[in-house]
Amino acid sequence: MAGLSPLAQAYDGLILDLDGCLWVGGRAIPGAAAAVNAWRGSGRALVFLTNDPRSAPEDVVQRLWSHGVRASQAEVVTSGVVMQDFLADRFPGCTAVVVGSEAMVRHVRLAGLRVIANESLVPQADVVVLAGYPGLTYEDLTWAVRAAYEGATVVATGRDHLVPSDAGVIPGTGGVVAYVEYCAGAEAIAVGKPGPDAWRIARERLVVDGPVLAVGDRLDSDVGGAVAAGLDGALVLTGVSSREMADAWDGAAPVAVARDLAALLLAELPQV
Repeated sequence: MAGLSPLAQAYDGLILDLDGCLWVGGRAIPGAAAAVNAWRGSGRALVFLTNDPRSAPEDVVQRLWSHGVRASQAEVVTSGVVMQDFLADRFPGCTAVVVGSEAMVRHVRLAGLRVIANESLVPQADVVVLAGYPGLTYEDLTWAVRAAYEGATVVATGRDHLVPSDAGVIPGTGGVVAYVEYCAGAEAIAVGKPGPDAWRIARERLVVDGPVLAVGDRLDSDVGGAVAAGLDGALVLTGVSSREMADAWDGAAPVAVARDLAALLLAELPQV
């Protein structure tokens, strides 16, 4: 097994993004699994933190294993997990209009909210939950706008405007948020990255006292969010943000910018 790079050896914990770091769409990023396995083999702690609102944690675990990465459900924090935590704390017993996958609907129910399934009850909603997903419909948007217009609090999993895919970038939850905010004159609360709740939950699950490195493919939600949470953030160039974007970035600087996860975490092999 390859050893860790000098940068990686300086940290006791790793908070790692998924889309754009380990895979893009259905394609695994070469060397990423080996980098994660080397980190784990060193005895260091690891948590996967993703703004992907479509999948349940158990689905993410299954996908990680299929890519050759060992993981447990406790090591996976999705934006659905963060949403559930936020709603359970702020809106227990309330009613919600949910724009999202079945996994997101389940998170909302587990938080103790009632999910509205009857159009006549939409104006009575206390909360609108926004989480982009492939099955998004005009009816979804209409219900969300109507509830928000009537005064429901709008809560989103994040504001990522683009997500990497096999065919190129595709719209993220940020597009749904912009639509509802513009139409309803509302302002959404984003609970996923770069917000503090996501980083707090991930940090708590690491259970380490030493320094923690956060790695992602986005300057705004990954690096910017990590630095705002008091962590070091590193950028890999296999997802949304490019080298040119990193050079022009006027936010908190990443501690490292690397071609990919393997280049960031693994020691260089000796020349033969």
